[in-house]
Amino acid sequence: MAMDDEIDGALLANAEAAAARWKNRTRIREARTDALTRHEVLAADSPDRLVARLNNIISDVRKSGGGMLTPESSVLRKFVERPLPVTIAELSDQIVHEVITGARDFLSVEFLDRGSAAARSVGRVLMRAKGILRARGTGFLVGPGLLLTNEHVLTSAELADRCVVQMDYEQNRFGPVKQPQEFALEPKRFFLNDHTLDYALVAVAVKSTQGVEISTYGWLPLNGAQGKITISEEDYLNIVQHPRGREKQVVIRNNRVLDMRTAAEGLGPFLHYEGNTEKGSSGAPVMNDGWEVVGLHHSGVPAIDSQGNWLRKDDRIWDKEQHSVEEIKWVANEAVRISSLVAAIESAPLEKEKRAYLNEAMSATASMETFAAIRVPESVVDKLNPTKDVREVSSGRRSGPDREISKDRWVPSATIEVPLKITLSLGRVGNRSAPARKPRPRLPAELLEKKLEAQDFADRDGYARKFLGVSVSLPKVKAESKFGGGALVVPRPARPDDRTELRYHNYSVILCAKRRLAYVSACNLNFAAKETAGRKDGRSTWRKDPRIEFADQLGDRFYDYNDYDRGHLTRRDDVAWGDTFEDAVAANDDTFFYTNSAPQYFLFNRPDEYTGAGLDLWGDLENFISEQGEAQRARLTVFNGPIFGEQDKPLHDALVPLSFYKIVIWRDGTEDPGAVGFVLDQSDLIASLPEEAIDPGRFELRQCRIADIEDQLDLDFGVAKKWDRLGKINVSEAFGAEGIEIASLKDIRL
Repeated sequence: MAMDDEIDGALLANAEAAAARWKNRTRIREARTDALTRHEVLAADSPDRLVARLNNIISDVRKSGGGMLTPESSVLRKFVERPLPVTIAELSDQIVHEVITGARDFLSVEFLDRGSAAARSVGRVLMRAKGILRARGTGFLVGPGLLLTNEHVLTSAELADRCVVQMDYEQNRFGPVKQPQEFALEPKRFFLNDHTLDYALVAVAVKSTQGVEISTYGWLPLNGAQGKITISEEDYLNIVQHPRGREKQVVIRNNRVLDMRTAAEGLGPFLHYEGNTEKGSSGAPVMNDGWEVVGLHHSGVPAIDSQGNWLRKDDRIWDKEQHSVEEIKWVANEAVRISSLVAAIESAPLEKEKRAYLNEAMSATASMETFAAIRVPESVVDKLNPTKDVREVSSGRRSGPDREISKDRWVPSATIEVPLKITLSLGRVGNRSAPARKPRPRLPAELLEKKLEAQDFADRDGYARKFLGVSVSLPKVKAESKFGGGALVVPRPARPDDRTELRYHNYSVILCAKRRLAYVSACNLNFAAKETAGRKDGRSTWRKDPRIEFADQLGDRFYDYNDYDRGHLTRRDDVAWGDTFEDAVAANDDTFFYTNSAPQYFLFNRPDEYTGAGLDLWGDLENFISEQGEAQRARLTVFNGPIFGEQDKPLHDALVPLSFYKIVIWRDGTEDPGAVGFVLDQSDLIASLPEEAIDPGRFELRQCRIADIEDQLDLDFGVAKKWDRLGKINVSEAFGAEGIEIASLKDIRL
């Protein structure tokens, strides 16, 4: 297929700008190359980026090993097995080398599987002109039905309206014939582009002209955090592309970053890298060895002689009037860094509805494993492969329940260039010697369940005020806010009277408008419930609540590639109960809304029996209270939330609370209710994040008067103060507002 020659002007303009940046960076780039020649990677890149990269790699190895497999490298194994991250103080050239190469060897068996899954999300952008299709570039899905490419590929919504994205245009010599699928672009639904950063985002039709759903191709999430790549001779890049409009090709390994900004240097939002690309590669994803998107390819860097002339591939002078773009000799490539791209997208001016659409699409999570066994619908497979006469190709990786597919059904393949072209199958025909197992669902929950609307929450009763047999009101936000700026008014309440309350199964949340976190997450625990759900029941992925704007919730990017966990405020174990098992699972699932989450240091959020770190943990306290309540067949009411302060830790455009509170209220039989209040502090742990040069420190847990906790909040806990067991003890001379330090569970005053 012919390329659209109208795009040449934009290609040349971008190449000219890239050449200027390349020239201006000569001294810095050569110094870095010299350092790498001496194997001094610490002299080639910044410590912050190196340590973030190592921790990213170590996390990937942990997930891949699943606790069952360990790497052969002793250095890498040490970091994988310990709970604490690599710190800047530990960095050395040898450690960087051992972690990167050790991980590459450990993950090598799944490298091509991951790459084949990632390549599925890449297609070529075609424009209809005078009844024929012409290729304009490459694009890839970054969310459900959301395509990213270059601005010079889609210069306007009007142009996008004439274009399609074609998926599955690739060779497949060892399986059924591939049938390319064309999906219309729908700029009227969503379109955003920017000339400076050369990007364009556009909505894609739900189904192709042949009925295949776009969701079956997965997507490559964009992560704006550090840690995806370094300037290193061993940290490789991979590019998936449609060069010159040809079949899909993947250039893998031996491509590395040559230059990108550190500190305040002047390369801006771009990075320069090695790799074979051509006209038509514009809009291709540039990925690391874990197949995370590092950059958006947008230009080549032309070879230039001492006189400033551009050169052809035969090293003779290239002339714009006489020679084509295809004849230019390229010495490097330029990509837009994903961190810069994500920041620009988040700050782009958009109408409210468009912003909501974009936030929902960009916040959807996916992994390479998620789409590793996606199947084309059977009706389509039958059309493409009516005889089912297929040949099996094994990648050498063991099959298992996570990788089995239905008998006689093939997973689509992807073509990769090594530079040889090889075709990988993501699965294979079921094992004939063993009974076939039912495949696990491979699409994420966001695609398997219907899209939530505000009215879907109308059946949630939320926090029950009279759960203990006496009235315990939901904490009220004080009229004069000192710490959080007031409660968020719910724009789309499921119930007309719910002005600020977000009701879920067995708990409710009031959000702080300024901080985008909960003021309070209030729940009811019932240890005598008919049915309960365990941690393996129901969902375990997070989502945003459609009753409020997605921008008012701290989503995935605040938890990716750092040491923060999505910390449940109301614990899933506390509310996963009901009259039926289905009710219990539904309640469990309801805890996985970002409205019920806050950034917590990862050890802070996990019980000691899980981490083995020997620290005083929030989970220990919650488990202890649960055990006490269960022993008494008690019902408990619990208020959970962060304590907002002026010294809270910056994270992107948000602030991480240094402390959290928990108020527990109970009533045994007809006795007067009792209440206790606690504050747990994580300030020592997160003092140096995100640089991660931290000492594990310790968690400081204190039992405090509920009235003293209330003084630090914009909340009024009402009658809970009257029932406070610590407030009734006449030991005011022994402790002040800071309360009593809890060194062991026996120190708690119940």
